[in-house]
Amino acid sequence: MAFVKVLVGVALVVAVAMYIGPNAGDLLKGYSSDVVLGSFQLQVGITAFCLSSLPNKLIEPERTVATTGGDFDFEKDGDIENDDYTKASIYSLLYSVYATHMGMVMSDKGVAYQFTFNTWGIAGGPYPPEEPQRHGKNAYHGLVDFPQVHEYLREVTDAPLIVEIGCGTGAGANLITREILPKATYYAIDMQAAAIDTCLKIHGNATNPNLKCIHESGGVGNNGNFVRDPQGLKVADNSVDFVIISETHIADIEIGPEEKEIFSEIKRILKPGGLFLWGNALPTRVWVAAYPILTDEFGFERVASINHTQNAIIARDEDTPRVNAYVSQLLDRFPVTTWGGSRGKTCGLVLDRLIKNFYRHPGTACYLKMVTGYDSYLHEAYKK
Repeated sequence: MAFVKVLVGVALVVAVAMYIGPNAGDLLKGYSSDVVLGSFQLQVGITAFCLSSLPNKLIEPERTVATTGGDFDFEKDGDIENDDYTKASIYSLLYSVYATHMGMVMSDKGVAYQFTFNTWGIAGGPYPPEEPQRHGKNAYHGLVDFPQVHEYLREVTDAPLIVEIGCGTGAGANLITREILPKATYYAIDMQAAAIDTCLKIHGNATNPNLKCIHESGGVGNNGNFVRDPQGLKVADNSVDFVIISETHIADIEIGPEEKEIFSEIKRILKPGGLFLWGNALPTRVWVAAYPILTDEFGFERVASINHTQNAIIARDEDTPRVNAYVSQLLDRFPVTTWGGSRGKTCGLVLDRLIKNFYRHPGTACYLKMVTGYDSYLHEAYKK
């Protein structure tokens, strides 16, 4: 009888997956940025993924070869190449999980929170150890704490118009508008519908009217997409005080056509003297390449550059218990990872590695790239 129930369950999952679409189980490439997945859809998608051949393909021996940034082994360190996934699919999955499937969870210190700072962050900021997402808060706090920002706020305006490109859930925008620059008007823009859905629900609502959450399908800079205001109109030239990019997939491989389109938009909308504030962990060679492009090609002046790599590593070390607790709670909510026999066990391992590598968890490939210096976490400020 139990075996029959399992077969019926598997048949139901397969049938529903076929109904939802042929890519339902392809977590790495199957979803567009316009998708917001509900809990049922997530259960179907994860189950279909676990029953597919994809988990075994990720850990098969021929993948354990030299890859970008070092010699990695997916089963140990979760290394995955950019060609193996699309950012639209990965982020649709993650933001849907954060909002609709997980919601409030408990940190390792017993503090209830919702995972909204989808950032690696940096250690050493003003937030206490009990704050589960203090490292992400530190990252945003640092970007608006440059001396040049304070000078601008004193001499030009203390009520700036800020645009963030790739805002995620809007958690950083919410921090800035509620606690750091309460007079600011903030346009938080992201290509992921699931992220903006969370932004609208818990951040940019009636209690924080200065924060505007804006969905730009496809992303700024793709297919000629402009920076738009909450009414969908093109933001005027020379009208924005600060542009923020914090820990997005922009320039994660190189400064290519998409990045140059984004830089062009930033230059267009910034006021003369306005600041582009950029923070991320990127390949060191990309940071080196970005400087002459931004200065010589686009005419910006770099006015500040801070290397936070060691503090980013410390942040990941300090965040280990919280991430372990979160991933454990997450996998527990997908029964296929424990009830699916050997396939479920393999799938649970693959999901654990994928998520933790994405978080630059200690021991993963993305973490090790910071340790070796292949990646550097910088905060930079450029003035128009």
